Amino acid sequence: MVFSHTVCGRITGPSRLAGGVLVALTAGQAFGSVVFFDGTFASANWSEVNILGPGNGSLSFVSTQQQPVGGNPTFWRQVTISLDAQAPFTAIFNLNLNATAFYNPSTQGAITVVDYSEDSIALNDVGNVQASGLLVLQGGSYYIQRNPTLVMPFSSFSNWAPNSAPGLLASDLWEVDLAGQVDPTSNPDFSAAGGVMQLGFYRGSSSGFATGVSVREAGIDNWSVRIVPAPGAACTLALMGALGAARRRRSTRG
Repeated sequence: MVFSHTVCGRITGPSRLAGGVLVALTAGQAFGSVVFFDGTFASANWSEVNILGPGNGSLSFVSTQQQPVGGNPTFWRQVTISLDAQAPFTAIFNLNLNATAFYNPSTQGAITVVDYSEDSIALNDVGNVQASGLLVLQGGSYYIQRNPTLVMPFSSFSNWAPNSAPGLLASDLWEVDLAGQVDPTSNPDFSAAGGVMQLGFYRGSSSGFATGVSVREAGIDNWSVRIVPAPGAACTLALMGALGAARRRRSTRG
């Protein structure tokens, strides 16, 4: 797992505040971004929740595992979904959360957009094989990327290929509950009032009008989430913290 955080833009020079606190002033309220990336998928860094919606039979299951070779270029995560559809439109959701990928809008800044990307591969030729995209856990609710939904038809993804969705808004992620119901009107809170978010990816399969057993196998590599805060958000928060520290120092010195 690699994590990088670019806070502010070009530095114009330091300014000393009362109480001896040194802060850096920025030009034009430039803003940075927060990037999360994983290209190895060590099992210790990932947890999962599997949701089997109504209509799943006894042969429905999900299997995930890290593979040491054959990725882009080496390690990758394989996801196998067996869908035993006893009725039309039976669905399975495989929710994968990264143990180190957290973002807090209230302290790191409201979110303007999120850029999501991964490398995908389809391991068998079964329609679009699997749906994929960004996963957000916030306030105990799971939100999955649905606009757009990334898919991987075998004709385009029989080899590793980039699969991305730049410029995601909160409305592009819809809540999925533990019964497998998706609600497009329930979205994560990207504002400064929003709670801590844990990030990851999801995989899903649906039977459409068909019934019966269908096994969909696919892989993911080079998972990347880039969060773009509102302009100046991180810098403003840092400056407010420095000003608060200066006031506390003045008060303690009488």
